[in-house]
Amino acid sequence: MRTSHQPRLSYLSLVPLALWGLLACGSEEQVPVQEVPQADTGDSEVSNATVEIPMVNYVYDPQAGDKAVAAEDGGPGFTGDGWDTNLTFPAVGSLDAVPGGSMRRYMVDWPATLRQHGKDWNTSINYMVNDLCYESLLSVHSTTLEYIPRLATHWKISEDKSTYTYRINPAARFSDGSEVTAADVVASWKLRVDPKTLDPSANATYSKLNEPTAKSKYIVEVVCNQPNWRNFLYFSGMAVFPAAEVSIPGDEYLDKYQNSYTANSGPYIVPAADIKTGASLEIHRRDDWWDRDNPAWTGMYNIGVYHYEVVLDSALAFEMIKKGELDYYLVPRAQWWAEDIPKVGAVKRGLLVPRKFFTDKAVGTSGIAINTRRAPLDDLRMRKVLQALYDRELFIDKLYFNEYLPLTSYFQGGTYQCPDNKLLGYDPYLAEDLLNEMGFIERDRDGYRLKADGNRLSLDLTYSSKFSESALTIYQENCKDAGIELILSFQTSAARWQTMRSKSFDLTSTAWGALTFPNPETSFGGHLADQEDNNNVTSFKNKRVDELCRAYDEEYDVVKRIALVQEIDGLIYAGLPYVLAWYNPAQRMLFWNKYSMPAWGCERTADYSSLHYVWWVDPAKEAELEAARADGSLSMDPGSRENRFWQQAR
Repeated sequence: MRTSHQPRLSYLSLVPLALWGLLACGSEEQVPVQEVPQADTGDSEVSNATVEIPMVNYVYDPQAGDKAVAAEDGGPGFTGDGWDTNLTFPAVGSLDAVPGGSMRRYMVDWPATLRQHGKDWNTSINYMVNDLCYESLLSVHSTTLEYIPRLATHWKISEDKSTYTYRINPAARFSDGSEVTAADVVASWKLRVDPKTLDPSANATYSKLNEPTAKSKYIVEVVCNQPNWRNFLYFSGMAVFPAAEVSIPGDEYLDKYQNSYTANSGPYIVPAADIKTGASLEIHRRDDWWDRDNPAWTGMYNIGVYHYEVVLDSALAFEMIKKGELDYYLVPRAQWWAEDIPKVGAVKRGLLVPRKFFTDKAVGTSGIAINTRRAPLDDLRMRKVLQALYDRELFIDKLYFNEYLPLTSYFQGGTYQCPDNKLLGYDPYLAEDLLNEMGFIERDRDGYRLKADGNRLSLDLTYSSKFSESALTIYQENCKDAGIELILSFQTSAARWQTMRSKSFDLTSTAWGALTFPNPETSFGGHLADQEDNNNVTSFKNKRVDELCRAYDEEYDVVKRIALVQEIDGLIYAGLPYVLAWYNPAQRMLFWNKYSMPAWGCERTADYSSLHYVWWVDPAKEAELEAARADGSLSMDPGSRENRFWQQAR
């Protein structure tokens, strides 16, 4: 049996994030991890110490399972000879963590659906439910980015990399008590490729694999029909649903689970009674999780209950966190961080903690998506005009207290970023020249340029964040000075999301998360340009990008893959499907001082939505906080304002 082992090594030798793609291809080469020079974590008593991240073991019972299933078919006595696994790896959570307590958070709107697949499922609250409630065959370790067991204890990839085989842990159970078997994996794949679920991105991803085969109750095998190194990544990471619930036509699945969930196998559950459609939901820690006592998950999944309620206005949510009506808040406005928060009484006394977390989370795209199917936005010159009128330098300096940096890539901040991309700055003279070149010379009495049909050169821009209004209003004035009427239209988050996914917009202000391992095809693949309900919302098309995406899919050499994505990035950047904005190099958090966390603060690749996966409600802190709330003379130690552990560990 080939098993991954990791001796002690300093994090000073941490490999650049993108290079870990080697380990996502079935390579057995390991980069060990152990002792880390202590960064500024917010715990002053250990600020100068050396933190040793302990190793943990994934354990399973080799004698578990249906005695009618032979050992060679994954049943009792399975040895794993000839298979891969990874049973020892660095802890993600702290040995000091205790379970229980709660965390109150908010969502800006009720999601279009609670389903975990299909039309409109792709929202932040659904991703959190997916993370906490559902499991996949394997997962990717957040520190090492190596594969580790989840529902499957072992796996193997054929020499020609076309066939993947997994052995499911016979102990795995869904929340209704039923076993997790190979049949559930097959049914979960079938749902992903059912066109009636109206999810063409998922269909494109999973249709690169033939229908999986249940070789036995515990062994499932799948064969690739298209060479793609990410096939293993995606199939291994596919959330597994119970076949008994999802073996139905896709359109029936859409209706049945519009605002409900299937049984799940993960550490949390959303009880049906705690779903208040349009208002709130709760995610509860399961005491009956089948893998609860596995030391691999030490210090993880600690919070007892996550309570989410709809708060349509982020400014109202800011007032709620200050009053103690919320526990955890991503600070969306630089002015609040720089000017307002230091004045808050609870912050001054250390009861409410502002802290920046610098992680290795991949940076996503933010700015204004351009519908390139619509004239005149189908003209590259017009897209250049729109970027040239967007005064990012002014916004960052005057509106956002220099908290941000301008985006110069669609794969910002890592080795995948094209090094030749030059900053696209504010240039009204360039905009003037391009508009004249396009023939928009005549103006009406209000100063707006006229199209050939005599109508104004007018564009709609939808947005759903009130915090963006100051920048968008300046942008509107810049466009007006250049002769373009820009009509700003506020929509709720859910409405704007549907408008964007249906491609029924001119321009829309939006932001995307990012993948650790890029998948440019799903956001920029030409085959998605003329379809709705996918992530290529700009309808971007470029034949060379499509060629490079295919080459990227087939390339197992990580260095060559990096070069391919860099070229892709350069072509997309030149094609301007977005008016690019800026990014925050840190997660700006505000939370009540009842939570403790590992010395490293969070997982290496965490963002605001997942920082707390390794936090816990500290009983001593909670008691101290309650005492300080009752007695205005008391204060607490808030710790550091920044956590740069992962940044300093590079």
